[in-house]
Amino acid sequence: MSNKFTILFAVIVVCGLVSFISTNGTDRFFGKKTVENITYKMPSQWDGNISTKQFRLLEVTLKEKGDFSLVLFSNIQGSAQQNIDRWINQFQIDNYDDIIVDQDSLKDKTISTVQLYGTYEVPNMINRNAPKEMKEDYGLLGGVVEFKNSIYFVKAVGNNQIIKNNIQPFNEFIYSISLK
Repeated sequence: MSNKFTILFAVIVVCGLVSFISTNGTDRFFGKKTVENITYKMPSQWDGNISTKQFRLLEVTLKEKGDFSLVLFSNIQGSAQQNIDRWINQFQIDNYDDIIVDQDSLKDKTISTVQLYGTYEVPNMINRNAPKEMKEDYGLLGGVVEFKNSIYFVKAVGNNQIIKNNIQPFNEFIYSISLK
């Protein structure tokens, strides 16, 4: 008699799982979130909000606060290299040999990353003639995720130590980005 209940319970669980996946897809089952036409997995220590600003898809801060912000962009101009060069030029750096740039070609996407530390010149897109805001002891984690017909840019800036503490979550985030 207990075998019948065990089998019935297993059938109900499997049917529930199949129903959940058929309704929601596998992304939600695996903890992935969606914005526009991509999915991603948000690191547990981050808090993300869908952005209402032009070109920005997602804005991320740390749950425990701290001097860190990350933005996921789409449809901005330029290639991966042009954007990485622009990000590098937003910093005053003592030793350019300390900049880490990598590229990883995967089956369905190419991921380019940059990591650097120095004095950050905060871009002012609204008033380019405004006095420059400079932030010392700052770092950047940048990533570009290129698919066959689309490209996404991820830029995180913040305090040096906070940036260093978020290298692994940043990499997990950008590698989790996939097309729906």
